[in-house]
Amino acid sequence: MKPILIASILLPAILAPAQTKPQDPRTAESEIRAVQARRFRAMTEADVTTLERLLSDDLVYTHANGWRQTKAEFLASLRSRELIYHSFASSNFKAKLYGDTILVTGRASGKVRSKGEELNVELLYLEAYVRQDGRWQLAAWESTRSAPAPARPH
Repeated sequence: MKPILIASILLPAILAPAQTKPQDPRTAESEIRAVQARRFRAMTEADVTTLERLLSDDLVYTHANGWRQTKAEFLASLRSRELIYHSFASSNFKAKLYGDTILVTGRASGKVRSKGEELNVELLYLEAYVRQDGRWQLAAWESTRSAPAPARPH
């Protein structure tokens, strides 16, 4: 009887999924800032190898003009030079951690060549990173052109 009792107590603990300690939001934010900086650098250098690791296979990348791409399409547009990032930088970075997902909002500015057209873009963005295979990967990017700041009265 004792072995059955012991087994009935221990078996659920053995079979239960391991609980992971929740991540400190400040640590996650710091990690995401570093991932985002590497991603923007990789975009301007057309470093597809680095982007392969930083982008989730489930990526949905929506440009400010409504052009929506999968990971494969986004990387193909960089390889073919249909999309060229001359520069790209972020400001007003704000992050909120939700378990293994972190949402980031901010502003971005860049010089981009898209389908032969040179653009200077000022954007507002929302991005979602997910922790997969022990690392943060971009799962979604959505941006819109930012409106010019209203004139301030003197």
